[in-house]
Amino acid sequence: MEINYFRPMTFRPPLFAFSFLLSITLIGCGGSEADTDGDDMSNVPFTRDVSLDTSLVTIMQSVNLCDWRSAVNSNQKGQEDHSIYLKEVYKGRIESNLVVSVCDVENLALAEDYLNSTVHMGPYLQVSEDGNMKYHFLDQQLEYTKETKDTLVFYMHFKTMKYERWEKAFLDDYRENPEHEFEVTHVFRGIDEPNRVHMIFLANDPNYVERMEKNNSFRMKMLAAGVVSYPETYKLVRSTEKKGGK
Repeated sequence: MEINYFRPMTFRPPLFAFSFLLSITLIGCGGSEADTDGDDMSNVPFTRDVSLDTSLVTIMQSVNLCDWRSAVNSNQKGQEDHSIYLKEVYKGRIESNLVVSVCDVENLALAEDYLNSTVHMGPYLQVSEDGNMKYHFLDQQLEYTKETKDTLVFYMHFKTMKYERWEKAFLDDYRENPEHEFEVTHVFRGIDEPNRVHMIFLANDPNYVERMEKNNSFRMKMLAAGVVSYPETYKLVRSTEKKGGK
């Protein structure tokens, strides 16, 4: 179920000028295709002992946010019976009816059955702008361990040649440059697309993405990190937090 009628922040700079992504993949490696073990967590503010394991991120353009909440409330028992527990809800900072939700998933097969059910999904489709949704099943890989100070929420995903290669570059950057203008709170990889990186990060500058995208000095480092797609980025506001009844 794909939505394409609203426009996330998808940048179109010259080929390989993925400058914002480079700001979060500053690397100290030479771009080798060799595997990395991904186990060196020394001197980085992240942990693999994550609070979310398998997750479901759903993106939709709702007709009305209140109507969306009503659909969630009416479907809560059905979701939890299918091992889906709502954790975070965000709305668009620019597109006020954009809704991005993050759910914890205990049983992937049950969750997939839920999403394929017209009975369960009907209420959501009725409150969406065109009856469509976009969803991603994800495995969380990293979680930020420091107290966050930044306030503006961004959700972004992009494709890499190899997740392990990108992650090593990402963590090496934190070792070499511990001070950042942003705080990546969660790093996920797609279950169906294991080389696609999804992340939630915070910044204080509402134009941070646009500003960094223009910084061409990071182009070759992007290539070395193995990023092979333009990012899709959503500017969000935390709407509510609802702990599932596990």
